Amino acid sequence: MENPNPSQTTLDQMTSKVRAFPCVSCGAKLSFAPGSKTLKCPYCAASNNIPETDDTVEELDLDTWLTQLESAHETHEQEQVKCNNCGGAQTLAANLFATSCTFCGSPITSKSYAQRLIKPKALVPFKVTQLQAQDKWRAWIKGLWLAPSALKNFVQSDGGIKGIYVPYWTYDANTYSNYTGQRGDDYTERYETTNSNGERVTETRTQTRWTGVAGNVSFFHDDVLVAASKTAYGAATPAGSNLPVLNMFGTSNLRTWNTKEVVPYQEEYIVGFQAEAYQISLKEGFIEAKQIINGKVQQLVQADIGGDHQRITSLDTQYSHLTFKHILLPMWVSAYLFSGKTYRFVVNGQTGEVQGESPKSGWKIFFLVMAILAVLLLVMLMFGGKHR
Repeated sequence: MENPNPSQTTLDQMTSKVRAFPCVSCGAKLSFAPGSKTLKCPYCAASNNIPETDDTVEELDLDTWLTQLESAHETHEQEQVKCNNCGGAQTLAANLFATSCTFCGSPITSKSYAQRLIKPKALVPFKVTQLQAQDKWRAWIKGLWLAPSALKNFVQSDGGIKGIYVPYWTYDANTYSNYTGQRGDDYTERYETTNSNGERVTETRTQTRWTGVAGNVSFFHDDVLVAASKTAYGAATPAGSNLPVLNMFGTSNLRTWNTKEVVPYQEEYIVGFQAEAYQISLKEGFIEAKQIINGKVQQLVQADIGGDHQRITSLDTQYSHLTFKHILLPMWVSAYLFSGKTYRFVVNGQTGEVQGESPKSGWKIFFLVMAILAVLLLVMLMFGGKHR
C-alpha cells in the first residue's frame, strides 16, 4: 500500500533511531531535561544540546488517511525486546512503544510499532520536572479538605512517579451551519393577586416572548484534542480496563494543553521517559472529535440567536478542510497506598495541573452534611417567621 505521506518515518528509519545517547563529557547515558532543549547528564551535570531539525509539524489530510487505513489491520501487542546496548531482554507492555532498558537505561523502541502507518510526528516536551511534579502533588493533597487528616502527613512519598508521553489526535475542521430556531426575550409583567391575608396586591413576574429566527454560522476548529489512549490516565472511557478514570486527560475533560508548543518528533525528547502507542484509531478519534465540534457549533448558534433563551429547531452542519496530527503529550503518573487501598494521580507535564483519586474522611463528610442541614433549618426558620 502506498504511503500517503512520503515523509512518514519508514521501518528502517524508525529502528535505526533506537540508540543510546552518551554524554559528550563523560559518556554516561542521558535523559531529557524537562523545560529545556538539552539532554542532562545525571553524573557530571553536563548539558548536551538536542540538535536542530529541519522537520516541520504538518497537518495531514484526514479523508486521504481514513481511506488508506480502511484495508489496514494495525495491531500492537506485548513484545519481548532486547537492548542493543547491553543485550538485556525485557517485556515491553502492549500500550508502550518506547521505554528505557531496565538494566542500563538505554532507550528501547518496539520493532512491531515501527510497522504502523501512523507514527507521532510531533510532541509537547516535558516542561515540569519530576521534583516539581512531586511538589505539585503534595500541594494538591494538602488542598483536599475532605481527605483524612492523616493523609496530609503521608505525602512525603512520591509513589514512584514516572514520566510518560501519551498519544493524542488533533483534528482541524471548517464548519458551516444553517439553523432555524426561536429567540426568547424576557420581560417583566405586573399582575394583581390575593395574598395570604386575603388582600389584593400587585406583584411582578418574568415572562418570555419567543420569536422565530434563522441564520448561519461558520467557524474554524483548530486542534480539537482527542485522547488516543485507553489507559486510566489517558482516556475518558478506558474500554476493557478495570482501572478507574482520573477525570483528567480524556477527550471530554482536560482542555489545558497548549498545542502551539508542539515540536517535531525527535527521539532525544523521549530518552528517560516512556511513550504510549495509540489504542484509539484515527477513525474512532474523529467520531469523538465530531461530538466536541458539534457541541461548539451549538454554542455558536445560541450566541448568534442571542436573547435570554434560545431554542434550536433544526441544524445542518457541513464539514470541510479536515486535517489531523498525531502528537504525544507529557504526563507524570503515579499511585500511592493509603489504608490498604491504591489511589492514582496524574500531573500535567506541561502545566503542572494535578488530578487524581483520594480517600475521603467519613467524619468530615458527616460534619459537612450536618452543617448543610443546620443552615437549611436556620433558613427555613427565618423565612417561616417572616410569613407569620
